[in-house]
Amino acid sequence: MKLCPECLTPLKHIKHKIFECWRCTEDHGTLYPKGELEKIVAAMAGLGELNMPLWSDHDRYSVIQSPLINPETHTPLLEIRDKNYMNIIIYGDPVTHDLWVHTGEEEKLLEHIERARDVDSVGSYLKLAAVEAAKIFDDDEDGVEAAGHLVAALKLLGDRLLRAFPTFSI
Repeated sequence: MKLCPECLTPLKHIKHKIFECWRCTEDHGTLYPKGELEKIVAAMAGLGELNMPLWSDHDRYSVIQSPLINPETHTPLLEIRDKNYMNIIIYGDPVTHDLWVHTGEEEKLLEHIERARDVDSVGSYLKLAAVEAAKIFDDDEDGVEAAGHLVAALKLLGDRLLRAFPTFSI
């Protein structure tokens, strides 16, 4: 039986199509066995196979001791933060590599994935190209500079389209 590291109540096992987890019945958070959180992030981001080197990439991830103890292994959980997104905190067991995610942190992680996916979408590059194209007709803008920005935006759009359709040939 797995217990919540915060309140020690039994965790409820939840099996989804692509992953499984254990959720605190008192709504403190969710325990993801090794590799399960990566499956969710990969599916949400549309990235396919995903490698999140939480335990080895010390340049990207800040890992420090936390006050939480894994009640199953009796090892202290480590607080893990992506140095680029310090507002998202997860806790990991250095022995099992299970991850504990507070309920509020899951929402932050999902929002971050959605933002990253939107920023890199074909639509966002298309909007950028349209905005730059409109500047060519603006009397307040330098026409040559606006045209240069449009060409750069179209190149970015083309690069993104080629990533979206890798079998597309010219």
